[in-house]
Formats: sequence, C-alpha cells, structure tokens
Amino acid sequence: MTVVEHNKILAIGFAVFATIFGFTFLLLLVVSLGVFVALGITLGNETGNTQEAGIGIIGGIVTVIFYGFLGAVFVIPTALASRKMLKRRRNARIWGIIAAILVAPIMPLGTMFGIYGLWFFFSTEGRRFYLSAQSQAVPNL
Repeated sequence: MTVVEHNKILAIGFAVFATIFGFTFLLLLVVSLGVFVALGITLGNETGNTQEAGIGIIGGIVTVIFYGFLGAVFVIPTALASRKMLKRRRNARIWGIIAAILVAPIMPLGTMFGIYGLWFFFSTEGRRFYLSAQSQAVPNL
C-alpha cells in the first residue's frame, strides 16, 4: 500500500469516527437534558416545591455544558485532522497525532484508528510524506 493510500484511509476513518462520535454526543446531550428537566419538573409537581424543578433544569444545563465540552474535545481535533489530511496540508501530521492520541482509548474503533494513525505518522514514509506535503497540497475546491 502506498503512503497516499494510507493517508486517505486514515483521513476517511477519522472523518467517520468524528461523525459517529459527534452524533453520539449530540444524542447524549438531548437525552440527558430531557431526563434532568423531566425529573426536576416531576419532583417539583409532586412536592409542590418549585426549587426542585429549578434544580433539575440546572442539572440539565450543567450536563449539556459537560457533554458539549467533552464532545468538542474529541470531535473537533479529529474532524480537523481528517480535513487537513484529505487536503494534504503540512500541519495535518500534528493534528493527526493529536486525534490519534485522543481516540486511542475509545474501544474498539478509536483504538484501531489511534494505533494505525500513530504508526503511520511516526513511520519514515509518513514523516517524509508530510514534509513534502506543501508541494503536493490539494487546492481548495
């Protein structure tokens, strides 16, 4: 397999992973917000205390902030790495290493792409490919 093919496979893999993970975090956001708000309103109605409804809503907002931050930490670098790798940008190697390290603990798909990415980016061919990537850069379409 050539270096260009390794780069393309890894870029598409990172894009698929970022998409799946992004939708997963979006689903977690919506479900957890709904659960917290529903629990708060239910407790508020049962006890007649409106403070408990507020606590549920605040819990939902905190959960949205937490999952939003966590999703951004994993999805944005992976999506950026994928785009830069497809465009063959010079700094794609740095973004790819960051993305590979971030996704490696997430089994099984993330571990596979993390190990494959680290192998590719630290190989001699991968380093050489990105050192000469400036002259091979794909123009913006």
